[in-house]
Amino acid sequence: MTIGQLTSQHRTGRGRQGRASGVLIVGLALFAGACGGGSDAGPTLSAAGESGKRIALSSGCAGCHGTDGKGGVGPTWVGLAGSERELQDGSTVIADDDYLVRAIAEPGADLLADYQLQMPQNRLTDDDIADVIAYIKDLSPRVGG
Repeated sequence: MTIGQLTSQHRTGRGRQGRASGVLIVGLALFAGACGGGSDAGPTLSAAGESGKRIALSSGCAGCHGTDGKGGVGPTWVGLAGSERELQDGSTVIADDDYLVRAIAEPGADLLADYQLQMPQNRLTDDDIADVIAYIKDLSPRVGG
């Protein structure tokens, strides 16, 4: 076999792998999109909100709160910011920045009344938490203008 034939054979084999990888990537993207639940694009996200969404997806938050923030095993993030939430002890809290930081940084601090599972500890930095909160706020309607 000549060097030209080997090179041609190598390119052909690599091309098949590339096409197979491309098909796999497209399939995974379609599957991930299907998991998002719904075809609506959702709200326009700020730069920090986009970063927060990426962090939520890569850090496992979306596993409970949904890939689009609409909830699941954990509470929805849609409309959360600024809302009143009932805690397991019967008290209520406003989901302001202080509450959201505490809920993410100290998952066992304020347990919601309707959810029995406690959010697991995470290793998010203060900047990560700020971006996730920006995402949560982007998913909430603007109150008062």
